[in-house]
Amino acid sequence: MGKELLIGKTLNTNAHWIGRRLALMGTMIKQMATVDDDLVEISRALASALSRNTDFLVVMGGLGPTPDDMTLEGIAKGAGRRLAPCAEALSLIKEHYARRGMAGIELTPARTKMAMLPKGSTPLPNNVGTAPGVRMEVGGAVVFCLPGVPLEMRSIFRRSVEPELMKNVGKLNRAAVTLWFEGVYESAIAPMIQRELRRNPGTYIKSHPRGLREGVSRIELDIVTVRRSKTDAERVTGGIAREMIDAITKAGGVMKSAEGLK
Repeated sequence: MGKELLIGKTLNTNAHWIGRRLALMGTMIKQMATVDDDLVEISRALASALSRNTDFLVVMGGLGPTPDDMTLEGIAKGAGRRLAPCAEALSLIKEHYARRGMAGIELTPARTKMAMLPKGSTPLPNNVGTAPGVRMEVGGAVVFCLPGVPLEMRSIFRRSVEPELMKNVGKLNRAAVTLWFEGVYESAIAPMIQRELRRNPGTYIKSHPRGLREGVSRIELDIVTVRRSKTDAERVTGGIAREMIDAITKAGGVMKSAEGLK
C-alpha cells in the first residue's frame, strides 16, 4: 500500500517477507496488489479481494499520522463503515509514548488520528512503533491492517496474525528440495515438470534459468510439497526430485548439487 512503492522509491520488502513466512507455514498468498494512497483505489482493492471469497487479507502501510496515511479510511469506505475513535487504540498509543519517556506528550489531531478505527474493528498492539495494527471482519473474511514500517509489521504479524492463521490452517508440514543442473535448457525440462505436476497435484515445481557459464546453461529447480504428515511431505518431494534427476540426466543434463534431498 502506498505511492512510494508504485513510483519505485521504496522496495516492497514486506511482501517478500510475508510471502516467505507463509510459505514456511505451509500455505501461500494467492494474490498481491500494490495500491495508491487513494480512498477510491483502496476501497476498490478491498472489494476485489473480497469478491474472490478471501479468507484472510493482510493490508500493509498507511496507518500513520500523515495525510497520505489513509488505509483505514479506505478500508472503512470499502466495507461500508465509518471511522470512530477507539479508546483501546488510544490507550495503546499513550502506552507507547510512556515507554519512550514521553508520557506528557500532547495528543495532537495527527496522533489521535492513529486511534480512528473502522467501526467493529479491534486494535492490535504494536510493541515497536506507535500506530496499532487493526483486525476486522468483513463478510466472511478477516482483514488485518499492519504498519508499513518493516520492524513494526513483522512484530505485529508474529504476535497477532500468525497465531490466527496457524489455528485456521492447522498443522502443516513443508518439505522442499532445490536441485542445480548444467547442460540442459528450461524448454527441455518443461515436459518433465508438467508430467510430475499431473502426478502430484498441489505440489510446487518451478524451474529458474540461471544463465550461461562458459557457454553451458544452468538451471535451478525448486520442488515443494505440503502435507499434514511430515513423512508424507518428505516422501513425495524426495520421489519427485529423484524422478527429475533421472529424467534430466537422461536428457543430457548434469546435476551439480542438491539441497534438502534425503
